[in-house]
Amino acid sequence: MRIAQIITQFPPNITAGLGRYIEEITPYLAARHRLTVFTLNDGRLPVHERIDGVAVYRPMGRVLGALGRRRRLNRTRGTDFLLLGLMVVTSNWRYFLRLWGAGRDGRPDLVAVHDSTNFLAGLLCHYVLRLPVVLHIHTTEYGVDRGRGGLVRTVFAAIERWLARVARRVVVPTPEVREQLAAAGWDRSSIDVVCLGGTFERLLAASGPALDGLRAGSEALRTRLGIPAGDPVLLFVGRLERQKGIYQLLEAMPRIATAVPGLRLVIVGEGDHAGVRRIVAESGLDGRVLDSGGWVDRRALLEYYEMADVCVFPSLFEPFGLVATEAMALAKPTILGHGFSRVFLGDRDRPAVRFVRAAEPGDIARTVVEVMTDPDLRRALAERGERLIRERLSWARAADETLTVYKAALRPAVSYG
Repeated sequence: MRIAQIITQFPPNITAGLGRYIEEITPYLAARHRLTVFTLNDGRLPVHERIDGVAVYRPMGRVLGALGRRRRLNRTRGTDFLLLGLMVVTSNWRYFLRLWGAGRDGRPDLVAVHDSTNFLAGLLCHYVLRLPVVLHIHTTEYGVDRGRGGLVRTVFAAIERWLARVARRVVVPTPEVREQLAAAGWDRSSIDVVCLGGTFERLLAASGPALDGLRAGSEALRTRLGIPAGDPVLLFVGRLERQKGIYQLLEAMPRIATAVPGLRLVIVGEGDHAGVRRIVAESGLDGRVLDSGGWVDRRALLEYYEMADVCVFPSLFEPFGLVATEAMALAKPTILGHGFSRVFLGDRDRPAVRFVRAAEPGDIARTVVEVMTDPDLRRALAERGERLIRERLSWARAADETLTVYKAALRPAVSYG
């Protein structure tokens, strides 16, 4: 099967969970099929490249390429978000032109479009090139924070529905997302659930020295951050915005800090750093809340996880949430907001994680304190979480299920509207 993947991120351009998703699943897909990736260029990368048998096309625009070379665009800032949107649309047009120019014999059997941001390429592949399209929904406008978005969110929700109507199949990461879309009027029969895999799967299968080096790196990180040996570390990873529950977590921190002496909250991610600093200062939490200052790369992120005693991700909504698989795969006791899927719960009588009501700082504080002060509970959550990721959420399984969906999409359609 010849598969074209249209996605905004691809290594080494990884700035969010979407990039980690495609990085992890690509080796499994490319091992059995011809794979071409159409993705964005940050202004520094080759236009054409072959990586481990995968053909990669990253069109370069002069103006946006020049901007990207000067600084990395941060989608949590309004102006940068608009620039990224313009980059996506213009790149989508160039993806289409390249597929059109390839002729019938050079085109893929199927086009996989990731998220509604790539709507232009998806619609043109369907209506003009008459190619089967599969739509992957990694985040949906129906689940994001209802307190913002306005016209933009409404427009993208309409685009999502349009793409879903023309796509042969729609792939979502959890049963909860499927229920959200079905409740919004989407055709349930066209939606397939493919849960994502356990991040760091290949690393954890590596030899001992790699993990020994990780432990040494985490100790060095603790020293750089000024955290004394033995002081507990609570880790948050994610964008600094309301949907991720960061403000509720900071509101809970005074109670947590009082109950757990010496505890440091370490924040890793990009977004509203100014807002975080303001809340920390106003709450008297200076020295108890430490900020990475932005996105960190894969190796550095591993060291942050290794340093943590407990991880907390109090999201109000998560389509899947790779941070959960990251922490659990590394055997870190994990606390999740109610916005995460219940696929992470495991056995209800012996849960693999603790869930909190993410909108309630009091519930976050109570749960964090309980987990932090109970060594037996931490040990149980670590063991169950690691086992759940290893046994139920592998990338090999995710790839097999994804290919099953693709094969179903290639069967003759009843209508081609």
